[in-house]
Amino acid sequence: MMTLSDDRYSSGVPDIDDLLDGLMAGDNVVWVGDNRPAHDIIEHRFLAADDSPRALVLLDGDPATISPPLPEGVALIDGRPGREHADPMALERAIIELGRQPHARIVIRDLDVIVRRLGEDRALGFFTRTCPRLFDLGALAYWRASRSGSGRILDSVQRVTQCLIDHTGGRLRVLKAESRPGVGGRILDMTVDEGGIGLERVRALSQLADGLRRIRVERGMTQTEMARLAGVSPSAVSQTEAGHRGLALETLLTLSEALGVSLDDLLARRAEEGYVLARRDRIPPRRGIVSLLDDPSAGLRAHLITLGPGEGGGPPVVHKGAELIMVSVGLVQIELNAETPVMRAGDALLVTRDAIHGWQNLLPEPARLFWIVRD
Repeated sequence: MMTLSDDRYSSGVPDIDDLLDGLMAGDNVVWVGDNRPAHDIIEHRFLAADDSPRALVLLDGDPATISPPLPEGVALIDGRPGREHADPMALERAIIELGRQPHARIVIRDLDVIVRRLGEDRALGFFTRTCPRLFDLGALAYWRASRSGSGRILDSVQRVTQCLIDHTGGRLRVLKAESRPGVGGRILDMTVDEGGIGLERVRALSQLADGLRRIRVERGMTQTEMARLAGVSPSAVSQTEAGHRGLALETLLTLSEALGVSLDDLLARRAEEGYVLARRDRIPPRRGIVSLLDDPSAGLRAHLITLGPGEGGGPPVVHKGAELIMVSVGLVQIELNAETPVMRAGDALLVTRDAIHGWQNLLPEPARLFWIVRD
């Protein structure tokens, strides 16, 4: 298994690993692009990265013409018309069944064919059912797409998937990279040759593209309205937001004055996202406690505790502020200074004047609870 760390897996392309800090269990990556050779190389490297259970879901074309040839050991799920998995439900079941295998890698080729065959609404339904289930199973999946074939559903697809990367026109843009702060919005030059995929950061254009788009969306403006303020064409704004071109300094000054923002605001990327998403399976436990969010500066910290049958435990330190316990699974007894309330799944306990000293699983099955503290 080609791993980058205990919970990160290689994409097979070093520059992509550097960009995303590797793949995480459950990642569904939607690759949007008009460069078929780039799609082919990205998928081939992904499937060749290790010897885990792997499959290519083929919905169109001739398997004999696949180039580069499939790596040895990769299964072919044939969803072409008239084949075993042509029926959408049979295809969905086959994909999920493969996803149940540990560390499975799946390439779905491609969303465009699903849209063409099922129509936009049913294709989106197929994706929004299959993607979350693969995520829950911890499988890695690549979905190929293009803007010409799947463009009308990509906004909805982006809401569901963990990563969406556009490599249209020789530039690679990260539109979504869940659980990777600061990666979303990056723009890079992409080269494709026999040696593979190479990426090089386009810093100035990336900052301008992200800043322009962010301010426009925050103001609820269209690209046409933004173009009118800047004194340029809507096409110029569209290309700038896509990272394909810049804007003249005079234009940027005009736009910053019209918007009432500084050039720094217009050009700089935000250092932080508006939220932090912590996955329980991506953080190593300490003393049986998974510290999901442990940033005192945020004012709240969240910890996940899993207890075996009849197992007990407690906080590493006695907290002096407000504490909240929520039980998601099992029957758990909480030890306070004098009281020992018992909590069922779905119950919540707020402690403000007392202190939580421990917890005990009262059943012969595993229990799970969340311990949230306010600093």
